[in-house]
Amino acid sequence: MTIEMLLNDPVNSYLIFILGRNSDVVIGVPHHAPLGVQDLPCESHPTSDENTGFIGYHLAQMLDCPCLIAGNYFIDPNKYKSSDYFKKIEEISPKFLIEIHGHAGQSAYFDIEISAGSLDKSTLSEKFADQLSSEFSKHPSLRNYTISGNFVQIHFRATKSLTINTDQWTAFHIELPQKLREDQHQYNQLCESLEKIVRVLLSS
Repeated sequence: MTIEMLLNDPVNSYLIFILGRNSDVVIGVPHHAPLGVQDLPCESHPTSDENTGFIGYHLAQMLDCPCLIAGNYFIDPNKYKSSDYFKKIEEISPKFLIEIHGHAGQSAYFDIEISAGSLDKSTLSEKFADQLSSEFSKHPSLRNYTISGNFVQIHFRATKSLTINTDQWTAFHIELPQKLREDQHQYNQLCESLEKIVRVLLSS
């Protein structure tokens, strides 16, 4: 079974770990389900982040870095240090974690919200958001998306995500709207933008 076939599986729970040569960064996707599958078999996180696995996988391929994708998962893996998801990231011990999420639009104050997990780290997420806005301005299909990394202004702050709130690595929790996640052309451009930003992070 290919990675793409597994990511399109609407029923079975799985955790995929994909190797990459650049272990300074890990791409994490804790709540994937394929498009059209809105629910997860998880009481504490019953709503899926549709299609985020494809985005995370594509970005990891571009960066040649490790990728972890939890699909149709039965626990909320970024909330527990005991989860296989957290333990694998801990084992890799990256400098950076880029975690891809999705929202339906009802609660978010911006189309794309980026958090580093706390007010103390808001300068990091604000800089990331500014860089992403700059990259999006180059693409007509992306330039109208609103983006913020200001911890005070955003809704999705990731304060309970233990993969984000840690000093073991620098983490960015990225919430993406449904429209972008559904459009392959748009999310490919997103990945190109994220690749540039992450490569700058790695070189700094």
